[in-house]
Amino acid sequence: MMNSDRRSFLAAASTASFGLLGGCVGPRGDDSGSHPVSEPVTEWPSFRGDRYNTGFARGVSPTSADPSVEWTYDADGPFWGSPVVADGAVFVGNADGTVYAFDAATGEERWTFATDNRIEGSPAYADGTVYVGSYDTRVYAIDADSGEATWRRDLGGLIRGSPTVVGETAYIGVGCHNLACAVYAEESDAPSATDDGWVYALDTVTGETDWRYGVGDEVVSTPAVDDDTVYVGASDDTFYALDAGSGEEVWTYDVGDMVWSSPTLAFDTVYFGDWNGIVHAVDAASGEAEWTADPFARYISGSVAVDDSGVYVGDTPYNTLDDPNTHYGEMHKFDRRSGEELWSFETDALEVGSSPVVTDDRLYFGTHGQTDRDGLGVYGLTTDGDEAWFIEVGGRGVGSSPALVDGTLYVSGTDGRMYAIE
Repeated sequence: MMNSDRRSFLAAASTASFGLLGGCVGPRGDDSGSHPVSEPVTEWPSFRGDRYNTGFARGVSPTSADPSVEWTYDADGPFWGSPVVADGAVFVGNADGTVYAFDAATGEERWTFATDNRIEGSPAYADGTVYVGSYDTRVYAIDADSGEATWRRDLGGLIRGSPTVVGETAYIGVGCHNLACAVYAEESDAPSATDDGWVYALDTVTGETDWRYGVGDEVVSTPAVDDDTVYVGASDDTFYALDAGSGEEVWTYDVGDMVWSSPTLAFDTVYFGDWNGIVHAVDAASGEAEWTADPFARYISGSVAVDDSGVYVGDTPYNTLDDPNTHYGEMHKFDRRSGEELWSFETDALEVGSSPVVTDDRLYFGTHGQTDRDGLGVYGLTTDGDEAWFIEVGGRGVGSSPALVDGTLYVSGTDGRMYAIE
């Protein structure tokens, strides 16, 4: 748990949080809806595992209590994109611009596909096709068996988020020109690459645009989609609910800061974090705030995971030159109904940008930093917040999010290595 001295320091440093949000909103007092993941999970075909971005691997066996690395694969560049697992294969994008496909059991390379710039989002798999976006401003549809492209579309902006595929539509955010992307946006030939952003709905068969919604700023958040509505955050300090069929605005929610976090939709509530370090729970139908929680973080760049009882999310803490103490990134669990913090776990890293994966009784996530150093890697915790194990990863650690299938945890590292941990 966070000590009182640190809470005092961070509370003073983050007073602006309360000015922006008007204080924390209380619980709504009822418990409507249900969790969309009701059956045991057998695949992990998209970022966060499903169209609702829950990060919940219900019914999946955890890794062993003392896990080992079963196989690795060394790529030509660092992995910032997260792996997906479907049809016996692992698909993952790399900063070298390559999509890799591996045999999930052995790690044997099945194929590679080259784009023209970095890939930092996750692929999405659906019906034998892998969909992925690149910093080269294109979305690709790739045959999952052959690794050949079936179509490609130039969408006019860098793509850092991941597609969400529902039926014959792929929803994706476009535009990235923050400090992490600026140099690549400035090098792009796309005329709006440095100052615009959109949410696209694309036909999965042809790649043609079903609709486009202009945000006016970057969209690096990955949409959560139910039968009627697309939920997504943007860097214009706004969270959007859009009609899934037409792209028309259903409602907007004033966040008060950028949203890189991808939303989770569960229990008729949308959960996400923002760049001011606040966790939000918003009514999915009305866009009204249910609660907000402040873990006294500098920012939250990763996405939440939601199981039957809790909301789990990592943070990046405040560290300033006038404070002699070093503060480390934490993983938090909040009560999903009230927003009350149930526990926090302090890591040895300065950043927890990895989005967690939660099972019935385990939680897995990565840690990373701005430079190469020791003490970065992958944690396994109990859902009560106790450390079960830690495996160190080289380079800048793990900024991506794990995938868990049948007792195997698939992790991509900034050391350019893909890991299968059992």
